[in-house]
Parts: sequence; C-alpha cells; structure tokens
Amino acid sequence: MDLRLLPYQPDRDVYRLLGVPPSAGHAEIVAACRRLAQAFHPDRNESRRATAEMQVVNAVRSLLTDPPSRAEYDRARLSFWASTARPRQVVARRVVSPVRRPAPAVARQAAEPPLSRTARAAMAGMLVALRSLSPARCDYCDAWVEPDYRFCGACGAALRTAAPLGSSRSG
Repeated sequence: MDLRLLPYQPDRDVYRLLGVPPSAGHAEIVAACRRLAQAFHPDRNESRRATAEMQVVNAVRSLLTDPPSRAEYDRARLSFWASTARPRQVVARRVVSPVRRPAPAVARQAAEPPLSRTARAAMAGMLVALRSLSPARCDYCDAWVEPDYRFCGACGAALRTAAPLGSSRSG
C-alpha cells in the first residue's frame, strides 16, 4: 500500500478522485484509472505536475485493485468517518442529540416582554388593515385594479376573485 494515501483524509479520498462510489467493482475502477491516465500521462500532458499526478493515479490503481490493500484503506476510511461523527448520548433508551434545539414558539413568547408582544400584535393588525384597504394588483402586469373588477384594464387578464370575509363559497 502507498503510505501517501494513509492516514485517510477526505481531501485525498481515492474514490472521489476517481469519481466512483466505494462499492465500485474492479472493471469500473480500472476504467476510471485509465480515463485519468489519459489526462495526466506525461506524454500527453505538458504540465510540470503531470508526472506527480500520474504517480498518484498509479498508486490509486494499485491500491484499489489489490483486495487486501483496498480492505485496509476502506477500514481506515470508515474509522475516520466514525471518529468524526457527532457523538450521541443515550438517556433512558432515548437518543438525545448534543445539539440544542430551538425552544418552541410558546416558550419564546412567554419569555418575551409584554410590551414587545403587544407591539408585534399591533403591527400585524396594521398590516392586515393596510392590505385590505389598498386596491388589488394584476398577477400578470402588476397594474392596480379595483376590487370589484373581473378583468385587468391594462392587459385584459382574468383576475382572481376572493370571497368576501364571512361568506362561504359553494361550487
């Protein structure tokens, strides 16, 4: 096994480098390595890093085509992800996440000063009143239309009609 690939780091994940899933078979890995070799081979690529890149492709191919080396790499990969997973606490047969969840809205309102709640309620009431007093707008051309019109005077589009408050529509 090439020691440049261990210890496992996500930025050096060979599966991501090849663009294959960890469950990829031998033929899929060889095809991905061949595709990268065509791009990085020093005879085709005149970059100064072409030789180093090709050495990495060769190391990845030898790692993933040798079953014991691949198994060792996969174990290192899984142990890395297991060590970085968020720890969870088990309390009375219930899984509790260490991340604190936001308090419910009822608890937040109770903690809010009464004057702030009153101000917010007054503001919401004013917005509702202003919306009911202002004329409607056309959904298509955004022109102002009268509330009792069925069609827009500017573009002729049919307007949505809202049921008056307190009435029920039967269709």
